[in-house]
Amino acid sequence: MSEMPLWIAWLRDNWLSIMLCAGVIIAVIYVIANRKLLFFKE
Repeated sequence: MSEMPLWIAWLRDNWLSIMLCAGVIIAVIYVIANRKLLFFKE
């Protein structure tokens, strides 16, 4: 039980890339949501 599962080791090694990708995805969703809100207001 002391050995880490492979995916946990992978996450630990790649957390920076994951954070960057998540940030980009969140930013895109945020921009799209804001544009839709602006269109509805007009």
